[in-house]
Amino acid sequence: MQRVAIDASPRESGKHGKLSALRRKGFIPGVVYGRGMSAESVAVPVRAFERIRRTMGESVIIDLQFEGGRTLATIVQEHQMNPIRDTYTHVDFLAIALDQPLTTKIAVRPVGTPIGLKEGGVLEHSLYELEVEALPLDIPDYLEVDVSELALKHSIHVADLKLGDKIRILTSDSATVFSVVAPAAEEVPVAVEPTAEAAAAAAAVPGATPAAVATTAAPAGTPTPVGPAKNAPK
Repeated sequence: MQRVAIDASPRESGKHGKLSALRRKGFIPGVVYGRGMSAESVAVPVRAFERIRRTMGESVIIDLQFEGGRTLATIVQEHQMNPIRDTYTHVDFLAIALDQPLTTKIAVRPVGTPIGLKEGGVLEHSLYELEVEALPLDIPDYLEVDVSELALKHSIHVADLKLGDKIRILTSDSATVFSVVAPAAEEVPVAVEPTAEAAAAAAAVPGATPAAVATTAAPAGTPTPVGPAKNAPK
């Protein structure tokens, strides 16, 4: 995982008005918690935080640097956003120990062009994230999987992935990551065979064909509506 530092400052746990004032000053209210420590209310600069998320994504270690030299290694556990303004409104930091294993998820990306595509196949991406456990600094930002040798009707499963001895994969070995499948068959319209009744009806209608009459004819067994006969005596 990449590692970056950001300035942080303690804040008082306040009501909605105090949090809004903090945001107007260019800070995101947050909280940091972890094993063996009490939760602490903090604030971080919104621009610095947005830059980290935009350039490094979610898989990153953030060192919260406080005045006086205190530093906490953290990862973003959860964040909240304003759905209208699309801005960060709150963030939860999880304090971690760099010498203790961390469980997280990493993105899975394909590399190369499968040979099965030349056979008319389509690459199917089934697993987008892989759950792993390792020391924080040993966890990669993402995993690239070579799919160039993937033939039609063949698959790559989690058991086929190699991440080295330092990383333990927690996702099931049987889970499919990539596969090359045959494209979905297009439905072909079924031609309607004209019946003897349709041929006879077409003969009675100028310009009509048996096939056209067959497609509009009522299904066999459909009862014919019966109404009062014209000029029937009352």
